[in-house]
Amino acid sequence: MIKTGNTRDLKDALTPSSYTILKEELSNGHFVRDFSEFEKIIMYNLRFKNEETIQKLADVSEGLENLLKKAAFSCNNIDEFINMVLSKRYTETRIRRILLYSLLDITKKEMEISKRTTPYVRVLGFNNSGKELLSKIKMNNPNLKIVTSVKKFKDENNNRNLNVLLKKDIFATNVYTLGYLKDSYANLDYTKKIINK
Repeated sequence: MIKTGNTRDLKDALTPSSYTILKEELSNGHFVRDFSEFEKIIMYNLRFKNEETIQKLADVSEGLENLLKKAAFSCNNIDEFINMVLSKRYTETRIRRILLYSLLDITKKEMEISKRTTPYVRVLGFNNSGKELLSKIKMNNPNLKIVTSVKKFKDENNNRNLNVLLKKDIFATNVYTLGYLKDSYANLDYTKKIINK
């Protein structure tokens, strides 16, 4: 709906407060239409990386790195790239995941860390009932890390695996904002306040 500019239908798909926030973000140019906004960065990334580095990306196996490298040097956009790599063995979904992993440099090692680590809960916004729910969750799960301030969590957390995941989370936000139409600022994880409606 965002890609086609049909924001009227969004109103029926969201709560009124969510729709208001989204409408404001859209009018400010703070959105990404689709994955193709990053295709030049992804092509650059794959052309720049050597086969050994590509092989370390999550979901890359069995010599796929050679095919990915070849496609990166032969294609100018994501659709061409996917069509070149697509086969019974390598599905479109898998290729898209790998492109995302390349964009964010998500390695097999980081994927393993995420699978064996109890993640933190990242709070982006809440209303009064959400605030109550967060209190109950915290009371019933005292070991669960609930992040309301990235800086505070980063300063106080001593779990190495969670720090790896948080670092990737912050990097993903910084890359995501490059797709904005306006104000592609970095470090929003530190400067954007939690939405309280």
